[in-house]
Amino acid sequence: MSERATAKRDRHRSPGEGSVYEVDVGGHRWRGALTWTDPDGTRHRRVVQGQTSKDARERLDKLRDELRLGTIAPAGHGITVGEYLTDWIEREKTHVRPSTWRSREMHVRCYLVPTLGRRPLSRLSPAEVERALARFTQSGRPVLPNERRLGRRPKDPAKLQRTGDATATVQPPKRHAPISPLTARHVRATLRIALAAAVREGRLGRNVASDARPPYVPHRPVTYLSAADVRNLLDATQDDPYGPLYALAASTGLRLGELLGLSWSDLDLEAGTLTVRRSLAVAHDGAWQLAEPKSSRSRRTIPLPSIGRDAINRRKASQDAESTAAGTVWQDQHNLIFTDGVGRPMRPEGVSAAFQKARGAAGLPRVRFHDLRHSAATLMLAEGVPLAVISEWLGHAGIAITAQHYAAVVPQLRREAADAMDRALRVKSRPTD
Repeated sequence: MSERATAKRDRHRSPGEGSVYEVDVGGHRWRGALTWTDPDGTRHRRVVQGQTSKDARERLDKLRDELRLGTIAPAGHGITVGEYLTDWIEREKTHVRPSTWRSREMHVRCYLVPTLGRRPLSRLSPAEVERALARFTQSGRPVLPNERRLGRRPKDPAKLQRTGDATATVQPPKRHAPISPLTARHVRATLRIALAAAVREGRLGRNVASDARPPYVPHRPVTYLSAADVRNLLDATQDDPYGPLYALAASTGLRLGELLGLSWSDLDLEAGTLTVRRSLAVAHDGAWQLAEPKSSRSRRTIPLPSIGRDAINRRKASQDAESTAAGTVWQDQHNLIFTDGVGRPMRPEGVSAAFQKARGAAGLPRVRFHDLRHSAATLMLAEGVPLAVISEWLGHAGIAITAQHYAAVVPQLRREAADAMDRALRVKSRPTD
């Protein structure tokens, strides 16, 4: 029987037996394919090749024997970690927010591929992942080829003397500073998500990043401004162009991206509410764009405090003046509340830099702009607002996150809790005869 006839017969084999067929890839070659389904419903397909149909059938028979014995190599066999991660991160682009994708892409490009990229995917171990994470926290991430400085230090220190150039200087090799354990945890999380996809696709039998122990991250309490410090900040920035933004951040606890994504249509001054519908976030190309909020819980409507109302009124007056001065140059396309002098969205890095200058001028403790959000939460806690209300107000994914961040940041609350228990359980004295 001819090879073509044999291959045609093989095409009609029962499921799980495989098939052999002729392909034209760089000349006449033969290919065998085997498909099977795991008990959990996961479907797999493996392909072998040979110069003749006999070669392809023999390799297919060997593959079938390995399947029966349970020794078949995972589909990721022969693929390196770098090859898989490069393919995975491109596919991931359509499944997550652009800002999330950029963070994961940076982890893949700057940390994982340079360190683990040459390792076969099927042979990657938890110990290798742990060693890589330890290296990042101790020595920093690897230096990429395009980051290397020119004029690196020569191996022979006497080389410059032989050139006779006494004025020549040598730059040391570029090194990156060690990263924090928390950043290393984020890098491990990216690898864990990527390898979970490999397991789901049948390329791996287990997720070694999940088995790898994450670095220890010491507890770091949140930083915030006291009520007096917040009042000093708002008083000092009353006439500052960013003053309304600071006031709204401190009185509502909104994230910076949520504040910069606010539109005038998100306000209901009659009802006294503010609705978060969008957020200013980083796009795939690195530019800033309006996007969906961080999570479904981030889409929320909150009451607008009087401080926030006053800030909105001040901002409206200043924006009307800016728009009139800009004339036809005005570029506001989204009816945003916070814009620059020509109507473009404010850049978050510019806001953060301006906040640091205002904070320093007011003589306040060293905090970040994001700590205004923590300040709002702690002020509400100190005033007895229930934790569940604060969680919903801030748009947290769950009350556990709110408790983890803020339950212990106001020391006097613990004393107040004890006093409340005394009041609840105190036995009233009996009247005397």
